[in-house]
Amino acid sequence: MVAGSLTTVVVVVVVAAGAGFAGVGVGCCKRAAKPAAVDKQLTGRGAGKGTREVARGAARAPLREREAAAAADRIKPPQRCFPGDTPLSPPRSHDSLVDRAGARFEAADFETALVCAEEAAQENPDSVEAHHGRALALAQLGQLNEARDAITRALALDPDDPETLAAAADLYVNRLGPSTQLTEIGLAYAERASRLLRRGQQPRLAARVALIEGQALNDLGRASEALPRIEHALQIRPDDVETRYERAVAYFEVCKFTEAKAGLEWVLKRDPDHAYGHHYLGLTLERSDEAAARPHFARARALRPRDFGVPVTLAPADFQKLVDEVVAQLPAEARDALTRLPLEITDLPALADLTAEDPPLSPTVLGLFRGIPEGVTCKPPEGTAVPPQAIVLYRRNLARAVVDRAELKREVRKTLLHEIGHMKGEDDAALRARGLE
Repeated sequence: MVAGSLTTVVVVVVVAAGAGFAGVGVGCCKRAAKPAAVDKQLTGRGAGKGTREVARGAARAPLREREAAAAADRIKPPQRCFPGDTPLSPPRSHDSLVDRAGARFEAADFETALVCAEEAAQENPDSVEAHHGRALALAQLGQLNEARDAITRALALDPDDPETLAAAADLYVNRLGPSTQLTEIGLAYAERASRLLRRGQQPRLAARVALIEGQALNDLGRASEALPRIEHALQIRPDDVETRYERAVAYFEVCKFTEAKAGLEWVLKRDPDHAYGHHYLGLTLERSDEAAARPHFARARALRPRDFGVPVTLAPADFQKLVDEVVAQLPAEARDALTRLPLEITDLPALADLTAEDPPLSPTVLGLFRGIPEGVTCKPPEGTAVPPQAIVLYRRNLARAVVDRAELKREVRKTLLHEIGHMKGEDDAALRARGLE
């Protein structure tokens, strides 16, 4: 929230993705985080607009793939790229090693691809292609820190190579997160690659880079900015399922629910096992037809149980009791603040609250502060409707943001403190510094 804004501010909470603030409008809010996935089948994306999101991957990475097995510490026998080669065999040419690394990568033989890329790097330590290939193979093998080091070395050798910049962007946006800082680094790489690509050249790479930009912006809660980049990618690859999925997520995030529903149905028609597609279609449908949403939530959980757990859903009376317990344990100053305004509980955010901001707030917000912050003395423009102060908690969004009742209590507490901070005029940067992202 922007302190001193002339209009009200809404605060939204999201658990995994990151946070930003919506600034001027209905209020301040905290958004929920997104779930993670491979090549972004998601994600819903990250946080933004003065909100904390529940890691929708936690939307994206849609989403982020963090399922690769960790490499075990063990002594390995000597390995060479080409079958039959031994440690005493003469060295192969750098180009032949790089070519075989690429071929084995395309065949999903990532261990051999890594061996070939490392052998190529030994032959030519300054080879961008070799270190790029190492990064790609390491990422697929789940060795993400090593992949980051390899792609950093490739960029140190050639910081203006669009292919390497695209690989770095994908690593930071879709693999290393979810984290606001990592996603912002990935976005910077993607934007640089986009600037370096000449119009009309390398169209497939341009489409890939534009998609990564859209994914990053979605994850950062900047869906209105993501849409033009995603549309650019679709001009080049109009039938790409992941790009269509990402556009549908962006539509959902900016509250264009009709367009989101149509886009997600298109994705699921072509990929019936797209877990994130089912999840987001469920989120879209539940706003008007809870019964129609249930099968899609169930299908998402069946397909990716690690990303979509069973919501910690409490009956309204039980949820109210939990909130009362949390409030009773808040610091005295926070409890005093809550005596000065209503604390409301509802299942999902109202469309009017979401669209009172421009751009709209995410429908996955966990909580919201509605009204003008305390201490703001300037008056809103004449004719501007100013709702009375209130803090709102969203029961269903909170239920999806956690894994058990204990975490639910912690998330309710953090959401309340986040919204009280907005009530007192703190912006998201200040709240983030206090651990209330």
